[in-house]
Amino acid sequence: MKGEKILSIISAILIMYSLAACKTGPDANKQERGSQSDTAAIKSSRDLSAIRVGYCTPSHNAPFYVILTQYIKEYSEGYGMKFVSADGQDDIIKQITSLEDLIAAGVDVLILNPLDHKALVPAVNAAVKSGVPVFIVDSAIDPDADYITSVQANNEGNGELIGEWVVSRMGNTAIRAAMISGSQGNPVGREKRLGFIRGFTEAQLMTQGKADLTIVSQGWGNWTNNGGLKAMEDILVANPDISLLVAENDAMGMGALKAIEESGKAGKITVVGFDGQKEAYELIKQGKFGATALNSPRELARLVVEAVVRYLNGDKQPDKIIYTPAVIITRENVDSYYDPKALF
Repeated sequence: MKGEKILSIISAILIMYSLAACKTGPDANKQERGSQSDTAAIKSSRDLSAIRVGYCTPSHNAPFYVILTQYIKEYSEGYGMKFVSADGQDDIIKQITSLEDLIAAGVDVLILNPLDHKALVPAVNAAVKSGVPVFIVDSAIDPDADYITSVQANNEGNGELIGEWVVSRMGNTAIRAAMISGSQGNPVGREKRLGFIRGFTEAQLMTQGKADLTIVSQGWGNWTNNGGLKAMEDILVANPDISLLVAENDAMGMGALKAIEESGKAGKITVVGFDGQKEAYELIKQGKFGATALNSPRELARLVVEAVVRYLNGDKQPDKIIYTPAVIITRENVDSYYDPKALF
């Protein structure tokens, strides 16, 4: 059926080993799934009040993007810099135009969350050529882009933790799973998916000497709650017997959960997600949502703005990629992370 993917465990294992050979992300070793960043806030020895920071978001169609913009603004202004932003409106042409508009407006530094990792390369390189350094946040961009540094969640590590948790929760049962992905070609979603497959497969092989996972369908939810709802409705029509739903962010996962409940399958399908959204924590506390993995917009904003400040203070050769730690949140530890007053 169009849009479906049937992944046997053999193909999952092949993917796992091919990734081991060519993996470009952080070391996902269980003992070291942390950050390369300094957790202490830094101080600027330079007056930054004349600096204009431009931030270009791919869209504001999901709470994560809205809050990330808000935190980048907060941290930039906290260092005395002026902040301006532009919204790509979930359209690559509009994001390229928005980026070019920021450059034309005279920003001194550009922070970019790319909608497409390849299409934005020429615009990024043009910005750098004009004298504007570019920093990447949240999503990834092709290595051909001449950016200073990229700040990302450890998406593969988070995926592995989710996969391991599923094995610990669902035991040695044969699992028929569906996935709801954000957008086609998005590297962050790909890292989460493949991290999950690797974590699940390795955990079952380690504990049972075999692996049994079939991914029967992949839907696309465009990172939104409504998108997750619609994708899950379609998945349930074609595959009513699934036992696991992996959503690439919590917004889509919560939309999927609504479809599951409306179909009378509440409690029969385990739902897991990514990002650590406050509302997902609430559902985890209620036992309705299995687990999520942390991708903090506040931490991403802090780290990317600190990278900008270091650069402006003379650090011209920072780490090319800075990862936040991989963390899984379940019913056992959710109280340590849940803050009812949090923005996200």
